[in-house]
Amino acid sequence: MDLEGRKNNIYFDKTGKQILVGDLLQVFHFKTRSKFHYMYHVAVMEEGKDFPVLALRNYDKEKPHYRLFQVCNNEQRIYHAAKIISEKDFQTIRLKIKVK
Repeated sequence: MDLEGRKNNIYFDKTGKQILVGDLLQVFHFKTRSKFHYMYHVAVMEEGKDFPVLALRNYDKEKPHYRLFQVCNNEQRIYHAAKIISEKDFQTIRLKIKVK
């Protein structure tokens, strides 16, 4: 993804719903024989060197864990392992795309 694409900060979860600052995401971690294990992350805006980028942090930590452009490097900007389970502001109009 080029530099202009990173400035956009529009990313989607696996259902096609736009990820916004303050959303709680359930991210697939690993699977045992009978159980799925997940991590829980909060979307935050992190100040970068040139411009702010959307990042995810652990729900009980202050420091961001990773940036979304690192894991959403596909053409549609979909984070295939994540699903929004709680929205900070449910009245905000979000973009929605169709996931293939």
